[in-house]
Order: sequence, then structure tokens, then C-alpha cells
Amino acid sequence: MGIEAFTGARDRLLRIIDDETDIAMILDETLASLHAVTRFSWCALMTVDPRTLLPTGGIVEGFAAEACAPFWDNELLAPGFNKFNALARSTDTVATLYDVTDGDIERAPIYTDLYAPLGVADDLRAAFVLGTTCWGVTDLVRATEDGPFPSHEVSQVRSLAPLIARAFRGGVCRLDAATHGPAAMLVIDGRNQIQNMTMESRALLDELQTSGVAEPGLPSLLGAAVTRARFSRTSTNLVTRVCGISGQWLRVTAVPMEGGQGQVGVMIEPARSSDVLPILLESYGLTQREVEIVLLLARGLATRDIAAELSLSSHTVRDHVKAIFDKTHVNSRGELVARIFSEHLLDGLEAAVRHHS
Repeated sequence: MGIEAFTGARDRLLRIIDDETDIAMILDETLASLHAVTRFSWCALMTVDPRTLLPTGGIVEGFAAEACAPFWDNELLAPGFNKFNALARSTDTVATLYDVTDGDIERAPIYTDLYAPLGVADDLRAAFVLGTTCWGVTDLVRATEDGPFPSHEVSQVRSLAPLIARAFRGGVCRLDAATHGPAAMLVIDGRNQIQNMTMESRALLDELQTSGVAEPGLPSLLGAAVTRARFSRTSTNLVTRVCGISGQWLRVTAVPMEGGQGQVGVMIEPARSSDVLPILLESYGLTQREVEIVLLLARGLATRDIAAELSLSSHTVRDHVKAIFDKTHVNSRGELVARIFSEHLLDGLEAAVRHHS
């Protein structure tokens, strides 16, 4: 695994950075590049929500499917070394368990909780960061017979990390802009009647019917959004989220059209996790400020950093955190993040993760 292997891995990543490669191919190519520069037997390679650093999808290799929940329980709840949120804020975003424990990896809770039965010598963790934004993480785990990760292989992973971050950013942004499932486009006239719509619009219109009310035309949920967009004096479009009768969250964008006839163009698409998470947090009765603080807590920011980010005093932040704990019935930051993850994001993650045998 010398310079030729590194050059090949680098070139593989460069080819997908500026291409229209989908996120599945980006993950596959990234995994192949990592295999080219270092040896490992188990791997979790994940995209993350940049606001919370919680995983949104990825590839798991070697680990059994039933190990995923304990892995994330350990990451979110247990003390330990090289936590992803700490790496994402570090000047060095790549680290090994062997180095941080001075060779005594049995000190690490993840070793006793997960690695000991597998026969693990070391794990290498990386956060893929551009600027201050983390777009993905990985945990590469090395078998006992292979020994700890050698320093030159760690250095090669470190050199590839910025390229991986660029590839992930492109793929995640394209994924975030793409529709997952049916989407609808409609043109609504000045009387809130449907003038034109795409072929798949009917299913989503049915999803937005008001329970107990027959609405043959434009559902009232959409009518309200269209009316607000039409008469808004503060913005050129309106973006909102609505929950369908099946429980599915949808993102609605309404844009007034030129011509002075009151027409409004509407796009309906499945909501992104970044659209829905603030709503889910608000469902606990959190204020907008408390939602902001939860998202910063999930990123691992300390009280003083949150205070600086929001231009508040540390005392005020501590008061907000206490109120958040009371409202969400948790006792620690780790428990708070774990609850957000397990109750609201885990099902979607399990559907998005592919397992390699």
C-alpha cells in the first residue's frame, strides 16, 4: 500500500468530485479508495446531517446488522475516545484508538461493548470536514492479526479526507435537492383552482386531504400556503412543511408567477430530514431558541461555544439546557441526542444503510 496505491485512490476520488455521481456510487468509490490505502476488516462509512452530525445513510461492511444499534448507542451515550463530534471540531480530523489510548485499547468502552468478541487491534476514525462543516464520518476497524494501523497508512487516510469531504458534499447536496418518491408540480390560478398539474400530483394531493372533509379540488392545506405566497410582501416564495394523512412529511414550495393574474406555482416533494427535525424538536414544546441550542448540542459544542455562537451568556445557555432536559425528559446531552436519533431518525437510517458481507 505504497505511493502507487495512494495515487490511484486519490485519482478515483478526484473523478467523482465534480461529476454528477450519485451518493451510492460516491460511497462505493470512497470505500474502495480507503481499502486501497489501508487494511481493515470492518467499516462504517456514513453521510451525516451537517447540522446535527447524525447519520443519514451509508455503507456498513463486516459488522452484523444487529451491531448497528449498539454502535450508535455507544457513540451517543457512552464516554470514550475519538467521538465523531469531537473529531469534526478538531484541527486533526483523523485519529486511531491505539494512539489515543497509548496502546491500551481495552480502556475504551467501545472495545468492551463491541470489539472484544471480534478480535480487534485498532480502529481509525475520520470526520470529513470542509471549513467548519462535516459531511460524513467513517470508522475503520482492524483485526488482531493485522495489528494497529501503521502511521503511514493513517497519513494517507488523512490526505484523502478533504477529497472525501468534497465528494460527500456534492453527493449529499444533490441528494438533498432530489426527490425521494413521487413529487408534484401544480399551477394554481387566482381563485385557488388547479390550472395544470403533473401526472403524479394526484397521489400527493390525496395525501394532503383534510381528514373528514371531501376536497375535490385543491386541499385546504395547500390553499393556505398558496394564499400566503400570493400575498406575501416579504419574500418571493414560501417554503413550508406539511404532514400528510399517512404521517409522511412533505415540503411545499409556493412561488407567485409573473403576469398579475394571481397564479402560483407549487412544488410538493417528500421532506428532507433537515426540514423535519426542527418541527420534531418543537413537538416537545421547545422554543425556537431551544431548538437552535439542541442542534448545537448535537454538534458537540460546549456551553461557552454555544453562548458565543448565539451571542448569549453562558448562564443563559445553561438555563436553556436545563429547560430542554425538563421538556424532553432526559438527564444528559448524550441522552438528548440519542433520543432525537433513535425516536426520529433511526428508522430512516436503517432503510438507507447498505450492508456489505
